Amino acid sequence: MNTTSRNDNAGRQPGEVGTAKETKPKRITKLDRIINILRTRPEGLNRFEAEQFGDHCLNSTIAVIRDLYGDKLIQRWETVPSRFTQHGVRVLRFWLTGGTYE
Repeated sequence: MNTTSRNDNAGRQPGEVGTAKETKPKRITKLDRIINILRTRPEGLNRFEAEQFGDHCLNSTIAVIRDLYGDKLIQRWETVPSRFTQHGVRVLRFWLTGGTYE
């Protein structure tokens, strides 16, 4: 049986709370990053541009954002150049209304 007492606050100033959870900054997730981009970029974002920001599957991220924001998520078809066809490819461009550019 262990009879020694343990003081978890040893070495701290009175009133100081010391947990690892409180000292770590909040991580910015891919979802947070894409939502911020959709709000702040006037030109919006399509699936090819999303690659630059670390989103390799924008359609899955957009499904979550649509659940969160509903009709505030705007989408429009556009054609972008492609090396495989002279006609380009159709992709959706997305925006979130209520951003800083409005």
